[in-house]
Amino acid sequence: MTDRERYQLSLHAINLPNKGWFRKMSPYASVKIVSGPQDGTKLGETEHIERTLSPDWCKVFFLEFSPSELTHLEITIWDYRNGKEPLWIGEARFEATSVYQEAGNTKSEQIGKSEASRICCHIEKSQMGPARGLLRLHLRGLDMKNVEPGAFGLGRSDPFFEISKKNADYSIAQVKWNVIYRSEPVENNLNPYWRPTTIGLEELCYGKLDWPLKITVFDHNDNGVHRIIGEFETTIAELQDRIAIKGNADREQAIPLSKEGKFKTYGLLCVLKATIEEEPVGV
Repeated sequence: MTDRERYQLSLHAINLPNKGWFRKMSPYASVKIVSGPQDGTKLGETEHIERTLSPDWCKVFFLEFSPSELTHLEITIWDYRNGKEPLWIGEARFEATSVYQEAGNTKSEQIGKSEASRICCHIEKSQMGPARGLLRLHLRGLDMKNVEPGAFGLGRSDPFFEISKKNADYSIAQVKWNVIYRSEPVENNLNPYWRPTTIGLEELCYGKLDWPLKITVFDHNDNGVHRIIGEFETTIAELQDRIAIKGNADREQAIPLSKEGKFKTYGLLCVLKATIEEEPVGV
């Protein structure tokens, strides 16, 4: 029997062919193993992302394989249509070991007729550190910059945030931030409370609590083109150090949002909760 190791797979796409006719698509992807001892195994589906042709899906897939086996993956892209059958957009195949051994642990394949339409597959070792369990996280925004003033200055931003983890291959000068969580937008609110969430440490930081993370706050737009409000790089350890002490509007503990190349603050992020629930030994 071959010795398999555990890996994780993430996906994003660029310039998908738009088969939505008079609307922009809401794409999602399904993943299936189509060769070797695990032939036919369905790894699952991503979430659908509304009105975009370049989706960056949060869903992380876990799989086990050995370099001595050929493990071909079939990635199928669909257009989600609420209440209707999904529309097939295209598909591509990747071999897991070759993706992992590629520079940056990433390969892309063409989707459709245009060379510019690509599906990108990233495969990484899944558990690099000893931490196992869950992060329970609750954030709120304070004094968000209003990037949606609207007519007569009466509009307000609709903030949501993304958490990304850093994947870098400095041998090819490549740094990629893979999105692993995306919150709901809070409409017309510059001091938003987002819902608490729970994220597995394996998918969030490969089990390393000092793994670089980035939190980015956007203004949600119905056309799918979201404007950045601000961002900051952090770690789980820093989030825990910045938990609010003086209530849910603790500006002293809050983390300022910035933009690359700008020396201004675009709002504050208040950490209401950032606790680790460890996985029981032996599980």
